[in-house]
Amino acid sequence: MKKFYSVVMAAVMVVGSVIFPGTAYASSSSSSDQAQKGVPTADNVSMEMLNAQYWINRTKDANKTVMSWQQIQSFNQSMKTSLANTPGAMYDLSQYQDTIAGEDLKTLIREGASVPSGIWYVNGERVDASYWNALQDKTYLSDIQSIHSVRFGIMTQRSDIRSYPTSDVVTDDASDVCFDILQETAVLYNEPVVVLHQTQNQMWYYIVMAHYRGWVPAKDVALFETKAQWEQARIHKDFLVVTGNKIQLEPDPYSPALSELELSMGVVVDLAQPNEYPASIGDRVPMQNYVIKLPVRQEDGMVQYEYAMLPLNRDVSRGYLPYTRANVLTQSFKMLGDRYGWGGMLNSRDCSALTYEVYRCFGFQLPRNSSTQALIPCKTYEFSGKTTAQRKQILDQLKPGSILCQPGHITLYLGSVNGRYYVINDTGGFASVTGAVESARIRTVVVNELGVRRANGTTWLDSLLQAKEIGTPK
Repeated sequence: MKKFYSVVMAAVMVVGSVIFPGTAYASSSSSSDQAQKGVPTADNVSMEMLNAQYWINRTKDANKTVMSWQQIQSFNQSMKTSLANTPGAMYDLSQYQDTIAGEDLKTLIREGASVPSGIWYVNGERVDASYWNALQDKTYLSDIQSIHSVRFGIMTQRSDIRSYPTSDVVTDDASDVCFDILQETAVLYNEPVVVLHQTQNQMWYYIVMAHYRGWVPAKDVALFETKAQWEQARIHKDFLVVTGNKIQLEPDPYSPALSELELSMGVVVDLAQPNEYPASIGDRVPMQNYVIKLPVRQEDGMVQYEYAMLPLNRDVSRGYLPYTRANVLTQSFKMLGDRYGWGGMLNSRDCSALTYEVYRCFGFQLPRNSSTQALIPCKTYEFSGKTTAQRKQILDQLKPGSILCQPGHITLYLGSVNGRYYVINDTGGFASVTGAVESARIRTVVVNELGVRRANGTTWLDSLLQAKEIGTPK
């Protein structure tokens, strides 16, 4: 995540373990509610609101296709053009060649590895300037040549992208291990990357992906011999998209690298054609299974593709899902209750990662961070300077599934009920609609109304900056 966002989140999550004053508990007698009796909800959120179908039923033309796949492809291209000059928003990987100018590479690494101000802790111990100096030494800039070699790879695990080549958890609170200033984002399995540099011990790679750059463990990346091979691997013709929250491959003693491999929402994997794969895979005949081709890292660090079976009962789509409002809501509710993960740490998601992965299911290639998602070139409603009443008027015409932006936070709009406006989001925390202005560390994907408040006492409704409605003519 971008470092300026850490300032916002530090304010939001300043309170430790508190009892959330707005928590309500289910007591309805319906069969659906009985199954969830005793489940806490935010203020003014009923049990029925915790189901996507509730909101789909309230959405006009919910199942109407908003944009075709061809239109989404054109949108992605126009977005890349629009954000080309926005630092860190998107990277055109095809522009990288077999070498890069050394000074350009050093600048790139230094820009992403600044020393944050403030007091920081590792394992509960306060760190000093020598710690940061040691981290900077680990970037091994002295080994960068005037013309530096570039490699092309692919992710063989979901992995964390770090500001520095270290797995240290660096926190602003000695007791809080769920916020790490060095955590940038997570990169998904089967994601193509450009490898620009490595540490002296070859344990870390400095990579660029389509929407981010930083350090990842080398063990999570497999390299191609040539850029041409890598380019070919980036082309997906017949493929599956993971539409479940997270799915897992079956245990496979014949392929340890793929055994019980977890794939998260939005991951794309190639289908193998019947004339490609053998009659038996891992000593199993592939009946009632998709046969997919997956990259694994060999001992020498190079890529090798292996066949694997994925049961038909897994939550996947052959090709991208149709982009409908109903599908956006359905996908987002599959994450309900998941823990919040700053920058994707703890194998989780943060607010903008939820949006990013949901929209990947339709083929969108959105920017990764909340600040750059706010720049998406689409139908945009501006809230700045608007009164509370005027803000409600905007929301009354907004399509469910649209992206709402506030300082340091992104949510997906659901709709209104009895004059209250609701969102689903992966939140670090908020204060209740009523009661003391005291933010709780919720750190969960929740449904809440926009009457909840930030740490400064302002409601989310009055904090809104923009609404982004992808697919509506401007």
